[in-house]
Amino acid sequence: MRLNPMLNQKKKDVSRRTRSDKKRDIKIPVAKDEKHFIIMASIGRNESETDYCTQLLKSALSRNNEFEEVPYYNYQTTVHIKADLHLQEQISYYAALWGCRSVRKATHRIFMQSLRLERGEIIIEGI
Repeated sequence: MRLNPMLNQKKKDVSRRTRSDKKRDIKIPVAKDEKHFIIMASIGRNESETDYCTQLLKSALSRNNEFEEVPYYNYQTTVHIKADLHLQEQISYYAALWGCRSVRKATHRIFMQSLRLERGEIIIEGI
């Protein structure tokens, strides 16, 4: 018991609402040469790595409906994607469609196809 009555009162439990524009951070593992390319391309566009990678993912989702399967390696180097609610829903849709329980693996599959296009690697569809 303290002498000051203000110190004896318990603090109220204040629950806060989450922001409507809250973004989720998704880390995607990439190889060192891919990370180097991402750094150089983001510098060339005057963007941060995260903004550049998020734009790549958005363009891939708006452009394609089919994404080929790529091997998933758990590299030490990662890039970040800031996904808003709409982007999270699209990624979750593809994760459910592919039977992939990991949103990170589904994001990796979508992102790698877009990165291959950005790097200029040839992708022949239908073969």
